Amino acid sequence: MRQLWLVANVLLAACGGGGKDPLAPDAPAVADAGADAPPAFAACNEFSAAGVSVPAHVTGQLGNSDVESPSTCSVVDAPFGIESAGPDRVIPLTNLSPGAAYVVKLTSASDLAFYVVTGCNTATGPGADQCQLFEDSVGGGDAEVGRFIAGGATAYVVVDYYASASPPSSSFTLDVYAEQCQEDDIGQCGGSTPACFEGRCVGCVTSFDCTAATTPVCSSNQACTSGADMCTTDGADEPANDGPAGATMIALDGTGHSVINGRVCSSPRTEYDYFAFDVTTLGERWDFQLGWLGGRDLDMRAYDATGKQLGLSFWEQPERIVLTYLPIGRYYVRVREFSSTPDVSPISYTLTTQRTLGTACTAAADCAQEYRNQLFRGQCTAGACVSIDGDGAVAEGGRCDSQSDCGLALHCPSFFFVAGGDTRETCARSCTDDTTCGPLGADFVCTTYFSNNFCVQKCTADDQCPTVITSPPVTGPWRRLTCDVPTGRCVP
Repeated sequence: MRQLWLVANVLLAACGGGGKDPLAPDAPAVADAGADAPPAFAACNEFSAAGVSVPAHVTGQLGNSDVESPSTCSVVDAPFGIESAGPDRVIPLTNLSPGAAYVVKLTSASDLAFYVVTGCNTATGPGADQCQLFEDSVGGGDAEVGRFIAGGATAYVVVDYYASASPPSSSFTLDVYAEQCQEDDIGQCGGSTPACFEGRCVGCVTSFDCTAATTPVCSSNQACTSGADMCTTDGADEPANDGPAGATMIALDGTGHSVINGRVCSSPRTEYDYFAFDVTTLGERWDFQLGWLGGRDLDMRAYDATGKQLGLSFWEQPERIVLTYLPIGRYYVRVREFSSTPDVSPISYTLTTQRTLGTACTAAADCAQEYRNQLFRGQCTAGACVSIDGDGAVAEGGRCDSQSDCGLALHCPSFFFVAGGDTRETCARSCTDDTTCGPLGADFVCTTYFSNNFCVQKCTADDQCPTVITSPPVTGPWRRLTCDVPTGRCVP
């Protein structure tokens, strides 16, 4: 999937009332237990409905626009803010163990959100003191997933829509279950289910969790399986090279050069060709070029051994990725055909590799030097450029390379493929206009192209402006905003 920061003006972008109840729980409904009787507000009517015992699997539809979410919650995972003006549905949950962690997973074709509350005590709905979690971090078609700690035997999930108009589809599926694991807590899972996904121990989360060449692909049910072999003709390494465990090794000659001829098709859409390479000394520079003939669209990505993305190339022919200052270890290049209509007929391609030896990095400036198709890894450690592990503790003004680095209420301008990442990618405050950015200095302005804007350093060149990687560029590898030098603003 081609993804990016959602740039507005360029790319961007609840309790049912009368009638039959559209909820259809797989588990039998049981009487609500342990909760205080909700006040007699109309918005709280549905909180008195029969509860669903956890673990629960519920299929339902939104109802009327009866409930408004509180202005804030204990935990908010909603990059574009808390919005709940649309139709909603309340699902009371029972059989919870106080103090235990639970996972809520909401699946819908529409861009629905959910929040978890302990009750309803105002004329518009739950109060802020009752809201444990608000989750609206992904778009329609993707699952919203969040966790909460049960404060009692009963809680309520409110499924909602951000806009006052009805969504394209009001249907949803809701799963609530006890948490088995957390993704960042290693060692909670093991045996045949060593990985953690959405609070459950599973066989794999991505294909990088699969270790056997015979089963190199992580399926949609989170199990390692064999690769697909649907192309009419294909390379000798199929289907093992559909995943990293069966990747074709890039063998270099004495000059650090390699040429590999391959074939790939777009059926199924998960048809990939993986290639592996090893970095053995600090300071190596790896240059990959993917060439082919004709008008079909091939893409190339680069990953580390854990599946962390290092670089990508979508819009050029040939595609090209240059990687620098990698830590010693195993890495992968992935080739695929991008097509809206799957095609079993293969396209031939050539993957050309050149390794050049060099010296280790000495500062973050080295890590920012190559940015054309390489993602910024913002810290030079032991001679290699690595990602900053800020874990939400980086203060305002501190360098960052992902949103997770920055402290609460701060933002990281970790745009793809921009110049000067070592000095320009710093945690900064939210803003509505330039005056909010004043305490940071005269070189900061407020962005205008997000739903929730934040302060960034003024630009002096186009290469310092955000890219829009899902849209084709006029020239160069990426479409990007333009720097208006007199104002220091990046504009569409």
